[in-house]
Amino acid sequence: MTVIAANVVLAARSGDAGAFATLVHAETPSAYRLALSILRSPAEAEDAVQDAFLRAWRDIGSLRVPDRWPAWFRRLVVRAAIDKARRRNRVREIVLDAAGEEPGPVPALGTEDRLELLSAYDRLSPDDRAILALRYFADLEMPDVAAALGIPLGTAKSRSHRALGRLRAQLRQEP
Repeated sequence: MTVIAANVVLAARSGDAGAFATLVHAETPSAYRLALSILRSPAEAEDAVQDAFLRAWRDIGSLRVPDRWPAWFRRLVVRAAIDKARRRNRVREIVLDAAGEEPGPVPALGTEDRLELLSAYDRLSPDDRAILALRYFADLEMPDVAAALGIPLGTAKSRSHRALGRLRAQLRQEP
């Protein structure tokens, strides 16, 4: 994090709404992509990001080290997305025009394979989608995934391994 960014976090922490707006502007695209990769619904992803920003504004005083803002905020986004996924109705929204917003797990896959993979991914639990989204959609290393989820590194590795196993099992169940 640059000195300017750390100063923005410090200013936001002291109650400067303009500085917080700068953080919101900078973080919104990546936070939305992360929430979308967990929730698979644009509307719910927007709600989760808003919830994360509200929590950040409310709790930014608890952030002692401004350089840790990215990991701290990423954790808020993941928690908000998981909470929203657990509360939502089982009605699924279908997006027909992704217009580049929907992240794809492997761009080299054909359309049929990609749809099969996304369908299997959608059937995973929110916790499984969260860990896979952080690792593969957000392209984080395992220590960063663990930090984003607030769990030990070994736990993150084992959860990731099990989530990939469940994804493979879902793919084998495809008709």
